[in-house]
Amino acid sequence: MSTQHTLTIQTGLEVVAVERLLQVTRYRGFQLCGLEMKPLADNNGLLVTLNILSDKPISLLTAQLNKLYDVQHLELHAPATAALRA
Repeated sequence: MSTQHTLTIQTGLEVVAVERLLQVTRYRGFQLCGLEMKPLADNNGLLVTLNILSDKPISLLTAQLNKLYDVQHLELHAPATAALRA
């Protein structure tokens, strides 16, 4: 059984920040289920929403994402449990 998590991340305005988020997500073994990216209201950054799935503790990913200099704010939303079929 895997758990689906939703992360809302505020980054700088450079699109390379999103590439870094996705790279760390992949390296840590989390499966990307959804991605939404939009500019902040003041056009001074991006708001990225990641939907990810994994049986690993989410802290393994959030600790690494928080280390990225592009990440200004990270919010973890309540997880949802999803049953995977083989």
